[in-house]
Amino acid sequence: LRLQRPDHLPHYQDIRGSILILDLSGFTALGERLRSELGSGDGAAEFANRVNSTLSMMVKQVHRYWGDVLMFAGDALICLFEEKCDEDDVRDESTGELLISVEDKTKKRV
Repeated sequence: LRLQRPDHLPHYQDIRGSILILDLSGFTALGERLRSELGSGDGAAEFANRVNSTLSMMVKQVHRYWGDVLMFAGDALICLFEEKCDEDDVRDESTGELLISVEDKTKKRV
């Protein structure tokens, strides 16, 4: 049984789907390694470049598999994959394929 929401609260919508949290593994270790190898300034710049590149690739892959990025949380993405809409939609396998795709692409980058 649902209570009636007051009119002044933000709009909400019930959605059926899956939440996926994609986290960059080794984020802190990479930053420390680059700082010691390249110095503070160059290490920070290289770290930002690599993290931005990897997060951008992750966002593209989420969109490729019909997901939405809800928010960035530090070195992670919080994503939503809505439940399948109709019989012609192929979203059932999209989350698993996305994880394989992101893992393969990130292994090549670091």
